[in-house]
Amino acid sequence: MRHRKRTAKLGRTSEHRTALLANLVCSLIKHRRIRTTLAKAKAARVVADKMVTLGKKGQEKDSSIQCRRLVAARLQQQPRHHFAKHNGVSGKVRRDEWRQNEDVVRILFEDIAPGFAERNGGYTRVIKLGRRRGDAAEMAILEWVKDGDTPVRESKKAPKAKAGKTGEPKAETETEETVEESTEETAEEVAKDTAEETVAEETAEEEPAATEEEVAEEDPAEEAATEETSEEPEAKSEKSEDEPKADDDKKSE
Repeated sequence: MRHRKRTAKLGRTSEHRTALLANLVCSLIKHRRIRTTLAKAKAARVVADKMVTLGKKGQEKDSSIQCRRLVAARLQQQPRHHFAKHNGVSGKVRRDEWRQNEDVVRILFEDIAPGFAERNGGYTRVIKLGRRRGDAAEMAILEWVKDGDTPVRESKKAPKAKAGKTGEPKAETETEETVEESTEETAEEVAKDTAEETVAEETAEEEPAATEEEVAEEDPAEEAATEETSEEPEAKSEKSEDEPKADDDKKSE
């Protein structure tokens, strides 16, 4: 009985469906990415993950041959050993090329499976592309997942602060300490600025007085010259007052 064993029929018989999924997984192993319908991609994804699991188990020497035979039977890929010479190319060269590019079992066990040694499931990814023109079938891309592409999801919730001895959270006490330190630093800076301003004002007040006394002591000649210049106009003014009186006396005579 097949209770709770749901599989995608894909509108095909069992033999046709197994061959189809085997071909899809073989293409995925060779090319690392395939483009197909969404229903086929989801069905092939299950088979591909199981093949990777067998590939990881086959890394051990005891179960290596058994796992390789199971993968070859599921993917309908039997190993080949004899290659005839064709168009001047030797059989050995053709065999090496096939083993490098077409041997699905070797690629799976040697290239793909070792990369998922630290991952527990979820080896493939399905990317939706939208609907296809013509029959409006949903298209998708099926590809292997890389370790750097899907990082572990971290919770967005902030970590809870642990309570201190007084029952207050440590985070708040740390912030209060930082605020107090910053206020102390600002107070010290303000005190330094005010001290520098007062010193500058005192020096500015003392300098002009010293300069005036020095000027008065060093330049007595200039003061005398200024006094003489101030007396000369007074003398001229007296002469100008006497001259009109003399003119009046001459006219009276």
